[in-house]
Amino acid sequence: MCVLIHKPAGIAVPEPIIRSAALHNADGWGVMGHTANGDTVLERHVDVDATRTIDFLRAHTDSELAIHLRRRTHGDVNACNAHPFEIEPGLYLMHNGSFTLPIRDPAYSDTWHLVHDILRPLGRRHRDLITDPTFLQLISAVAGPDNRLILFDARRSKFHVVNRQIGVDHAGLWIGSLKWLDAGLFDGSAVACAA
Repeated sequence: MCVLIHKPAGIAVPEPIIRSAALHNADGWGVMGHTANGDTVLERHVDVDATRTIDFLRAHTDSELAIHLRRRTHGDVNACNAHPFEIEPGLYLMHNGSFTLPIRDPAYSDTWHLVHDILRPLGRRHRDLITDPTFLQLISAVAGPDNRLILFDARRSKFHVVNRQIGVDHAGLWIGSLKWLDAGLFDGSAVACAA
């Protein structure tokens, strides 16, 4: 599993959440989104450094971002398995959960296989299909209750959260799962999202 967060523009991510996420999810981190000026923000890192991540997020308080901290379940710990993944130029994905997919190369994660073997070929043939609301409903149904995805369409500066209702709202953020965060950080303040 991992930690997946959607941070609207103008909302700060509390430092203790990042420190906890970095402690329990130390196999890579990344961000995707856009600045207030519409510039695309993309970062992928293998080494998780809580202080560096906090500094980066402070510098991007006015940006709308998705943040991913990886806890390895499948595949090696390397840059190829760090999020975000590029589906097509200008279209990116982050994932929290675990997909049951054919794994043709065990060095790569289930998310890598989802992108390279399914979404990228579809995106090349039908670019707008990947962010079509009906297709996103299909992805939600296939993903089931244990997977959350965020797609970022950089051309339109638009986020699509798949299975949003499974996550929680906390301090203006959407967090895909609290499983790999210190529970004491939330003390009842996290609210399950409405279906």
